[in-house]
Amino acid sequence: MELCQVQLEAHATSATIYVVGILTTDAAHRAELLVASLDRTTRTVRLDLRGVEIIDPSAFVHVARALNRWRDSHRGRLSIQFPEGSMRPRRTPVRLVDQPITIAAAVSAAMSCPMNTSPG
Repeated sequence: MELCQVQLEAHATSATIYVVGILTTDAAHRAELLVASLDRTTRTVRLDLRGVEIIDPSAFVHVARALNRWRDSHRGRLSIQFPEGSMRPRRTPVRLVDQPITIAAAVSAAMSCPMNTSPG
């Protein structure tokens, strides 16, 4: 059983490396070899990890370094698409109990208070 598939789709000036399954060190090495084999006319590389179920952090660093080396030496552009579930959901900031609540409102200088004209 193969843990991971790594495939390349390349066109005249762009390429996409698709990784499906588990991003292991072996898969990272295969991706690095694909990056090294790209034609000099390639200007953009995309790493598509949407099909990855598990990412080994050291394998990801291996691939990222290979892509960065390619980008630096070819003055190219790169992008990485991560799996849907890997992004942390955005949370609204939690207000601490001792933190004061500040409310700002615009105040017009033209506002006036009615003067109490009755003797009193």
